[in-house]
Amino acid sequence: MADDLYQRYEFTFIVPLLTLSQEQMLAKSLGGRVEERKGLQLLTLTAEGMRAATTAITLVDQLAGSGVRPERTHPDLVSRQDIADRAGVTRQAVGQWVRGVRQASTPFPVPYNSVAGGIWFWGDVLAWLRRQGYGQDTGLRYPTLDEHIRIDRHIAINHKTP
Repeated sequence: MADDLYQRYEFTFIVPLLTLSQEQMLAKSLGGRVEERKGLQLLTLTAEGMRAATTAITLVDQLAGSGVRPERTHPDLVSRQDIADRAGVTRQAVGQWVRGVRQASTPFPVPYNSVAGGIWFWGDVLAWLRRQGYGQDTGLRYPTLDEHIRIDRHIAINHKTP
């Protein structure tokens, strides 16, 4: 029964340039993977916990203790097409969800930004999709907008780069 309380979360952080030995240490100790994307050094970690924000805050503290100071989270933002691809539906179906034509009894998440027809936090969308029975559940959970804010606030207050 206690196992039902724990979820597996995935977090991505923007980190300063890491040495090869730091990357190897993170891969060995935390199972982290590092990649460079458009000039950003990204560290992706998965961890189990009861809540996304508290699980990520524990990871941030562990990282800082090992000499790696995350700058902030790197949210997984998705467009309508990304949502359609990940959920296995058409872009038109996503458009109907967004407009409230389909699934009107449970409103679609509010977009983070309205650029290019809308951009959403994947964590918010995935939670909605799960409630509606769409998509294949990988078992991973992702932070919502509110959780990203809590994690980034913790980083800013407790782990400012010198």
